[in-house]
Amino acid sequence: MKGIVIMDKPLSVTSFKALGIVKKAFGTKRVGHTGTLDPDATGVLPILVGNATRAAELIVSTDKEYITQIKLGVKTDTLDLSGTVIEEREVNTTAEDIQHTVAAFVGEIDQIPPMYSAISVNGQRLHTLARQGIEIERESRRVTIHEIEIVDIALPYITLRVSCSKGTYIRTLADDIGNALGTLGAVATLRRTKTGVFSLSDAHSPEEIAANPEGCILPLDECFMEYERVDLDERKSKMVKNGVPIYFNKHKGQTVRVYDNTGDFIALSRVEEIDGNYCLKMIKGFY
Repeated sequence: MKGIVIMDKPLSVTSFKALGIVKKAFGTKRVGHTGTLDPDATGVLPILVGNATRAAELIVSTDKEYITQIKLGVKTDTLDLSGTVIEEREVNTTAEDIQHTVAAFVGEIDQIPPMYSAISVNGQRLHTLARQGIEIERESRRVTIHEIEIVDIALPYITLRVSCSKGTYIRTLADDIGNALGTLGAVATLRRTKTGVFSLSDAHSPEEIAANPEGCILPLDECFMEYERVDLDERKSKMVKNGVPIYFNKHKGQTVRVYDNTGDFIALSRVEEIDGNYCLKMIKGFY
């Protein structure tokens, strides 16, 4: 069986534990996620099953959406309220200040990843170093904030809906917004509501997945519905599965979903020019 399961990850469950739940439900060791979600965050966590794990690198780059509550006036070592408070300041700001400040973060911005993150530096995870009391210099990363909506202001708390690119750290965003307001900020709650084409409406609890795994799995091709579908006959299906480019008169550079003669999604391919002819060349196979 291959496909994708969307888990509504509960609070305090690690992404690794979430994989274990799906492994047990489907009776397979071949599972993988498309990007971790902090233990103190909840919400949409796509988990790939079977041959679908080959699509992980293609899905991980999708945009995300979060609902986050930020507590102003406090800074912690983890940049959320699960950490140790290291500084506190007064909160002297208005709703108008918050609106103007938050709006300034929309667009391309540079973020310095938090020490409590899964990024590896010289073979060591930052969070491992952080737990040893070691802080190292990190390079900033360019991310994109597509939209920020202010959902609620109840000082010292503000609630935001954030639509952003992959690699965006909401904890860093909270810290930066707090600083920009002349105070401090830390994430109080964080819920991922969307990743790529999947949202909470597609998600299932761990209990639902354990009780009815087959009813919770989605076809892998749902991740790639923006691409044109191409159906092949038996001969060409075998050629594709053997890695042989096949003649295909479409636009150069076009990506397509490829299905075999039985209707099974077998590959994501791109139209490339080979020896003067336009051919389908496999990007990734799923058979």
